[in-house]
Amino acid sequence: MAGIKTIRDNLTGTFSKIIVGAIAVTFAMFFGWGTMFSNSDVNIIASVNGEKIDLYDLDLEMARVQSILAQRFEDPDFTVEEETLKSLALNSLITDALILDFLKQNQIEVLDLTAYKLLSKNEIFQDNGQFSLGKVNTFARQNGFLPGKYIESISDDIAINYWRMGLGASSFITSKELNQNIKLANQTRDVTFTKINQAEIEGSIKLSDEEVLNFFEENSSFFQSEEKAKVNFIEISLKDLEEKQLIDEVVIKKEYQAYLDSFDSTSRRSASHLMLNISEERNEEEALLLAEEIKKKIEKGNDFQELVKEFSDDEGTKNSGGSLGVSDGNDFPEEFEIALENMEEEQVSNPILLETSIHILKLTSIQTPIPEEYESKKEGIKQSLVEEAANLEYIDSIELAAELTYTADNLEALAAELNMQLKTKDFFSKGEAEGLFKEKSLLNSIFDDSSVKEGNISELIEINNQYGIVFELEGFQAKKTKDFQSVKEEAKSHLKNNLIREKMNLLERSMVGKMDGGASLEEVSKENELKVESYKSVSRDSSLFTQNVLAEIFNEPKSNIGRSYSSVSLTNGDTLIFRLDKVTYLNNEVADDQKDSLESFFLEERSESELVDLQISMQDSASVLIN
Repeated sequence: MAGIKTIRDNLTGTFSKIIVGAIAVTFAMFFGWGTMFSNSDVNIIASVNGEKIDLYDLDLEMARVQSILAQRFEDPDFTVEEETLKSLALNSLITDALILDFLKQNQIEVLDLTAYKLLSKNEIFQDNGQFSLGKVNTFARQNGFLPGKYIESISDDIAINYWRMGLGASSFITSKELNQNIKLANQTRDVTFTKINQAEIEGSIKLSDEEVLNFFEENSSFFQSEEKAKVNFIEISLKDLEEKQLIDEVVIKKEYQAYLDSFDSTSRRSASHLMLNISEERNEEEALLLAEEIKKKIEKGNDFQELVKEFSDDEGTKNSGGSLGVSDGNDFPEEFEIALENMEEEQVSNPILLETSIHILKLTSIQTPIPEEYESKKEGIKQSLVEEAANLEYIDSIELAAELTYTADNLEALAAELNMQLKTKDFFSKGEAEGLFKEKSLLNSIFDDSSVKEGNISELIEINNQYGIVFELEGFQAKKTKDFQSVKEEAKSHLKNNLIREKMNLLERSMVGKMDGGASLEEVSKENELKVESYKSVSRDSSLFTQNVLAEIFNEPKSNIGRSYSSVSLTNGDTLIFRLDKVTYLNNEVADDQKDSLESFFLEERSESELVDLQISMQDSASVLIN
C-alpha cells in the first residue's frame, strides 16, 4: 500500500500533537456493505473481521460524538436524536476497526508505552513534575473510561492518525493536473434563471378548520404525548460518601511522616555544555587546545551561550545555549557528574575528555528539594485519604446493592438494608429528564425495560463510576393522542408545509417538463408569471449565489449549454431553475506563491478522496456482523 512506508517512518519519529481523550469521528462514510445479523452475546453489538465491538465501546463513542458535535456547533446544549447519535457512533467504531485491522495485517502497532509517553507531557497527569499513573487512572474513571480501555483508545487513535498522515504524505498531483485545475478555478459561467417563490405559494393556500381536523385525524401519530414515568429510587453517590468521611488528625500526621520518610532531597543540578568532536579533521590534541582557548575566552568575560553557538558541535543543544537539562547525580555521564559535584552555580569546568569528544560544562543552577511544611501539605493529604476511604466504601456499597437487587422483595426493604434514603422522582418524560436521569442507560431502563414495567426492581445502574442507582416504577403514563384544540396550530402548520412542498414540486416538474419538451425558460416563466434574470461571468467565489447554488452551476456539464435545465433549493425555501448559457476560461497569470497554495489545496482534496476510496474498499472486503 502507498502509505505503509510513510506510516512506519512516522512511528519511529516524534508525534508532536495529541488531543487526549478526543478520538476522531469520520462522518463522511455510511454503511455500504451487506449487513448480517447474528445471535451472539447480548453485550456485543458488532464485529469487524472477528474483532468485537461491545456496548461499552458504543456508549463511549456516543459520548465522544456528542462532545465533538457540541464543540463544532459551539453549543454545549446541542443534541441529536439518540438513534442518529447511535448510528454515527457505530459507523465511527466500525470505520476505526477496519483501519486498525488493516494496520494489524501490515504489522503496524502502537504500543501502550507510546500512549503513556504522550500522556506524560500533559500537566494534568503529573505529580510534582513527574508522570503519575495514578492520575491517568483517576482521570479515566472520572470521565467514564476503564483505565485499560482509555490507554487502548489513545494507542488506537495514535495509530489511526499516523495512517491518515501516511496517506496524506503519499498523495501527489502532476503539473498537468495542477494547471488543469487552475484553469477550471479561473472559469466563469453565464446563467439565466427564474425562482419559484415559496412565500407566494404559501399565500395562495387557505385552510379550513375541517381540512386541519382531517389532517390531524389521519396523522395522529404526529401529535402524541411523550411517555412519562414516576420512579422511587436509591442513589449511591461517591460525592456524598466523600462528604461523610471523617479523617482523624493522627492519621493525617502519620501520612505526612510517610511523605517525609520517602521524600527525595537529592540535589538537582542544571547544566549546559560546549562540545568539541574528536575526528579525522581534528585530533584529540587539537580539540583540547581549542577547548583551552575557549575556556580562556569565558574567563575573560565572553558569553558562554554565544561561544556555544560559535564552536559547539552538538547540533541538538547549540541553539539552546548548550542546555543538558537537570540531573539528580545519575543522568549525565559519570565524568560530568563528578565535575559538577564540586562546582558552584555559574562556574565553568575545565575541559572534560570523553571517548570521542571534549566538553566544557557550565553549572547553571542547583536545586535542593525541600519537603512542604505540614500545614501546607495537610489539606492535600486529608483530601487523598477522604477520596481513598470514600472509594472503598463506594465499591462495597455498589457490590452489596447489586447483590441485594436479586434478593430484596421491594425497594423500601433494599433501602433499609443499605441504610439509605428512599427518594421519589415525579412524572417526567425523556425530554424532561434532568441531572442523572438524563443518562442514556438509566433512561432506557426506565422507559424500555419490560421487567421494570412489570413492577420489578431494576438492576443496579452505575454512572461514570461515581453514582449507582436502583429504582422501581411507581407510575407510568403511556403515549396518547393530544387534544385537537391544543395542537390545532401545530397541525395547521404541518398541513400547510406539506401543501407548499407539493405545489412547489408540482410546478417545478411541470416547468422542467415543458422546457425538456422544447419550450424556453423565458416562455415557461412568462406563462407562470415568474421573473427571468441573467448573470454573466459568474465565478466560483461569486457573492451573487449561495455556495450550494454555485456548486450546481459549476457541476453542470459544458455540453449542456443552452439546452438543459437544472433546479436547486435555496435556504429560504425558494426553488431556482437555471440554464447554463456560456463557459469562459480566463487567461489570468498565477503567481508562484498562489500556485503553491493551490497545489496544497488540491493535494488535500485528493488525499481526502483517496482516504474515502480506501475505506470503501476495506468495507467491501470486510466481514462485518451487526447484532
